Amino acid sequence: MKGGLVMRRDIAKVVFERPKGNRTWASKTPRPASVTLTSDGEQFDENANHVHRKRQKRRNSNVSPLEHFLACRIGRPWDRVWSEVCEAADMRSSLGGEIREHIDRLVATACWIESRVIMTTCCGTPRPVRGFYVHPRSGLLQRTREDR
Repeated sequence: MKGGLVMRRDIAKVVFERPKGNRTWASKTPRPASVTLTSDGEQFDENANHVHRKRQKRRNSNVSPLEHFLACRIGRPWDRVWSEVCEAADMRSSLGGEIREHIDRLVATACWIESRVIMTTCCGTPRPVRGFYVHPRSGLLQRTREDR
């Protein structure tokens, strides 16, 4: 895109990387095991599972950079915005695919006008659009007024 902002090439890192938290140095204090085992190797206390579950890793995503990207592209043709997303988020990587899925969830692309209200299908039922959408006549990326 000439003379304008482009989507960051490291958008996957921005969306999916967790911020550092708590301590940043290694603790020298020995910690008890999260689950106590008997001499046979069986779990001693079933109630100790909450500690183990708390420490499991899971992916978190921060979609606010994607929302900001879309907000900066309001009024532009959706085809150009989507091609910019496709350049930055490669489908061959799992993170690129997830970025595209987030954009698909944020933007309603299959819209129609019904008695001066822009509608889309959500969970199998027609509903008024909320948030970002592609205008059915012009093909421009728009946002509903109550979401601004």
